[in-house]
Amino acid sequence: MPGFDIQHLMRQARKIEKAMAEARASLDKLAVEAESGGGLVKVKMDGRCSVLKIEIDPRALEPFAAGERQGDARIDPGDRAMLEDLLAAAVNAAAERARVAADAHLKKATGGIQVPGLPY
Repeated sequence: MPGFDIQHLMRQARKIEKAMAEARASLDKLAVEAESGGGLVKVKMDGRCSVLKIEIDPRALEPFAAGERQGDARIDPGDRAMLEDLLAAAVNAAAERARVAADAHLKKATGGIQVPGLPY
């Protein structure tokens, strides 16, 4: 086939392969945060979906004063299930943000070229 340079194509493939390896190696430098319960629970995660930090606002677990109305600003200290739900929601939101950030990071490394086997 005239004009088709297989060597050029192979060089380009190696360039993309190198760029992808570098991008994958730097995923742990990406950081995303998510929260739930109006900021009562915060999760920080890297581009590999590893949890870096979980923060629970100290006000979240303060006991309610006698006659005080229970609102969204705190969690009843006896309601373990509520805290577990807020943690799960924050972790899931952070994981979704981490996947989106990682996909964008990897796509940028390939110059927008769709590479088989990549999630985007």
